[in-house]
Order: sequence, then C-alpha cells, then structure tokens
Amino acid sequence: MLLIDKEVPQMIKSHNERGTWYWYVLLLEVSLNICGEYSPTSTIASDRPKVFVALVVRNAEHVLPYVLGGLERQNYPQNRMTIWIRTDCNMDQTSELLKKWQQGTNGVYAAVDLEVLPCSLPHEKYPFAMDDTRARHVEMLRDTAMATSRQLAYDFVMFLDSSSFLVDPSSITDLVDSGRDIIGPFLPSLNKHGNFWCNTSTEGRYIRSEDCTEIFEFQKLGIFDVGLVHGVLMINLKNPDLLDLRFGSEKSDMRQYQQFLLNMIRRNVTANIINKRQYGYSMIPLVNGSTFLDQTDGFRNLQLEVLVYREAIPQTKYITVEEEDPDTLGFDHIYFINLDRRPDRKKRMQNSFQALNMEVERISAVDGEKLNHDLLDTMGISMLPSYEDPHKKRPLTMGEYGCFLSHYAVWRNVVEKGYRQVLVLEDDIRFDYNVRHRMTQVWEDIDRLNLEWDLIYLGRKRLMDDEEPYVKGSQHLVHVSYSYWTLCYMLSSTGAQKLLAGNPLTKMVPVDEYLPIMFDRHPNEEWKGSFENRDLRAFSAYPLLVYPTHYTGEFGYISDTENIAEWGDGLDDGAEEREPISDSEANGRDLALSTHDEL
Repeated sequence: MLLIDKEVPQMIKSHNERGTWYWYVLLLEVSLNICGEYSPTSTIASDRPKVFVALVVRNAEHVLPYVLGGLERQNYPQNRMTIWIRTDCNMDQTSELLKKWQQGTNGVYAAVDLEVLPCSLPHEKYPFAMDDTRARHVEMLRDTAMATSRQLAYDFVMFLDSSSFLVDPSSITDLVDSGRDIIGPFLPSLNKHGNFWCNTSTEGRYIRSEDCTEIFEFQKLGIFDVGLVHGVLMINLKNPDLLDLRFGSEKSDMRQYQQFLLNMIRRNVTANIINKRQYGYSMIPLVNGSTFLDQTDGFRNLQLEVLVYREAIPQTKYITVEEEDPDTLGFDHIYFINLDRRPDRKKRMQNSFQALNMEVERISAVDGEKLNHDLLDTMGISMLPSYEDPHKKRPLTMGEYGCFLSHYAVWRNVVEKGYRQVLVLEDDIRFDYNVRHRMTQVWEDIDRLNLEWDLIYLGRKRLMDDEEPYVKGSQHLVHVSYSYWTLCYMLSSTGAQKLLAGNPLTKMVPVDEYLPIMFDRHPNEEWKGSFENRDLRAFSAYPLLVYPTHYTGEFGYISDTENIAEWGDGLDDGAEEREPISDSEANGRDLALSTHDEL
C-alpha cells in the first residue's frame, strides 16, 4: 500500500538510508507541531505581493468543503488575496455551497468573486466527463482568470482545482517566496503520482520517466525543474516574458495542457515543483463515466490514508457539512479496542470512523503495564505451562496477558448482550480502499452461500504456505490457515461462545495463537491438546480489508506489548518482538476491557 506522506519521519523505510535531508524534514515537522493551530487572520501585511486565487469547479459537493478548508488554513495575509471562482453545469449542490461560502467569507479576503455560469455543455451525460471539449472550456476559464488578474495588477495568480487539497498553512507563502515564475506544491496521490510531469517532449507531450522518483519519494527536498505542473500552480504575473502565456488553444487537435506546454517551451520558461513540506494531496483523477459515489469513495480512500500519518484534511468553517447517519456495516455491533494512554490513536480512529460513517463502541483498555504476577494470581489467570514464545523462547509478556483479557471481555460482552454478529477492531489499523463496498461483498457471499461461520479475519498475517482455497462459490472468502494478528475480525455469537468455552484464562497463550488453536490449524500439537473442542469455523476475507499502520522495523513502529514486563515484575529490557509480528498485533496485546463508551 502506498505511503503517501513522505515528509514525516515515520515514512522512511530504512534507518540506514537517513541522511542530512532526513533530519531537515524532521526539524520541519517538529516546527509545524510547535506552531499548533494557525490563525491566518493574524498575519495582516500590506507590503506582501497580491495573490489572485482562481478556482474552476464543477460537481464538487463532496470535496469542496476540503478544497476551501485548505485555502482558509493558509497563513498568507488574506487581505492580499482575491478568490475568483467560476462554476457551471452542476448536477449537485456545488453552486449553493459556493454561495454560502461567499457569504461566510464576506470581509475576510480582499474580494471573493463568484459567478455561476450558464451551462455551455448541456449534452454532458456524466458529472465528471472530461473530454477535449470540456478540457478546452476549463482552459478558457483559466485564461480568463489570468487576464483578469493582470488587469487588476496582481503579482501572482494561483490556480486550484477540486481534486487537490492543501494541508500545510505555508503553501501559498512558500510559492510566493520561491522566486520561480511557474511553480506548484507537490501534491501526491494514492497512485504515487501527483500534480506534475517529470519530463515532456518538445511537442508538449508527456514522457514516461523514472527521473523524478527521489522527488516523489521525498528523498530529495527542495525546488526542482520539471516538465509540467498542473492542477495547483502559481504563475508570476510580473515577468514580462509571460505576458501572453495561455492555457487554451482554439485548435481542436491540441490535448489538455499541450498549448500551455508549448507556450512555455517557446518562451524558454521552466516549470518547478516544490516538496520542502507535505503541502497536501491530490485525488486519483476520475475517469469519464464516474459517478458521485466514485468521487466520494476516491476522497474517502485518500482521507483514510492521510489519517494514518497526520491530521485530517481540514474542512471549511463557513459551510456546514451534512454527514450521513452512521451505521454498523451490517453488524449488530462494532467494538474498537484502545489504550487510554493512546489518545492519538483514539483520535485517528475516530476520524476514520467518521469518514466511513461507522457507529463504533470504544473499549477502554486496562494497560498491560499495570498488570503483575500477584494481580494475575488473584484473578486466577495463568499461562499454559507448556507455552514458550516460538521465536524468543520466553513466557508471556504482561502486554500479551492484557491483550487477551480485552478480547476475552469483548467475547463475553457479545454473549451477554445477545449480539448475533459483531466486528472487533484494534487501534493501529488502516482500512483498505473502498472498504464499505468490499464489506458489502463479503456479506453478499455469506448470505448467498448460507455460510455457517464463527470467525472471519478481515486483517491478519498468514504464516504458513498451506493452500487457502476459496470457499466454494465465493469470490471474497477463503478457508484460513495458521495466522497471526487480531487487527480486525468478524465474530458470531456461536464463535464467541466457543472461544469462551475453551476456558483460556487458566492456560493462556497470546490471543493470536489461541484463535488458530481453536479452529485447529495451529502447528503445535502439544498446545492444541490442552483445548479439547477445536471446532471454530474460521475463514478469511481475500483480499484483506484491513492492514496494520506500520510493520516491524518501520520508523514509527511501537510495540507497547513486547516492551512490557514478562511473567514477573519489571521490564525485560532485552526482550524483542515475536516474529513475524506487526505494530498492530503487538500494541493490541496490552489491552484489557474496563469500560465502554460510545463514539
């Protein structure tokens, strides 16, 4: 899965690869965190260059609040900015939202110039059609914006679009201060690319190239010459060589961006991209025939990936965003296990649940650091005598006890409440793309096949090379082999009853060893012999719907569980992780149920 936020240090894959640029990025990130909340209106200056911000937008109801939110978050003096917006041919509430935003920002910027144009392309069948006719129409509007900005004697014109989202408050400031004539902030997308072309031909065409990999990966930071910047870019209006620069062309054989590129080439002007910070993100472009649901899913996928590494994409404060009523994805209930000392994970998961319109109950966990030998004895909890970590040759850690207790309490709660089917989540997970739609597909297979099931993994680590055939007649479910991790799993009432009936508290093993024991796919025969009824009906979604946020060895990987004391008192400083193990599986192991609160 693509890791899109390469500015922050946790994105770096290898400690040995870190050089001067790494520590520079770390300093940038720390400085941004120290700044805290930004107040754009606090930076009022009359001597800063004037910036004309142009936005051409259509059918953007679902994403517009975030496009405008990123603009509002900028720390550039707002009295030096005019916002010019043109919209037409909307099949949603885009026009109405823009009018509300214009009213809300009255007096905030130097001016907000909004015009809802008559639809000049009424033949469009789909909300996101982008044929040559539409592309030329957008280029014409951009040329109109550039001409208007020149007439008003502005210093810079900056173009935004409805598929790009600024998150760094210094985006406009850095572009103005860059000293470049045509420059854009690097805005990566989920397919690794973003808003620039690395190389172009003399005919104004895109050339596929790997030359800019280090820019894409944030391995080099700075300002770089590139073939083209598009989507979000700034142009210096004071350069006389750019007086007649245009986007559009009346020639019907010109492709999108081609006229702009040819104009640059004739004037010997270079485009630049800046990646000194994580300025924002861009959506994967919607293709012809895409629907509003495709737009919503595309933005949701981007939003969920962003949340793995940083704060949510900011929303406008001048438009009330109407949210759908949350649901439980077809389950009777959804549980989310989270340590009280991990409020950062709680906040990130709450934001993820909000993005997915999920109604979830948080389980406040008892910290494994608070468990000890005497307390476990008092509770009647003991380790399976024959258990020894298969890799590190050690007994259970206190974190592993705590994790088991939290999952055990969820199973017990399922039975007590009479739930038929629930979803159990840990707090260090990332959702795969289109997870709501894919969850629907899993349910459809279960219902169509009348599948009798007790437990279905939605996120796991497969450990054996054993064949895992598809469930007959299913395209989304497989028979499961020996697996680790309890990131996310579906559990039925009969499954919960079977897990409780195994009486695991007096012969405890890590919870992700216990599950494969109970569905009789564990390779350790001695451990299995301690549990008589191993008839849990287990399956797995394929492909998986949930993955860990970090893997062992990645920067940002933290194992709360493996660093918590083993059986006895105090920490074992020499203890290492069970392998293979993930951050999610490890952190989950020091959880134990204490209270419930609704999110």
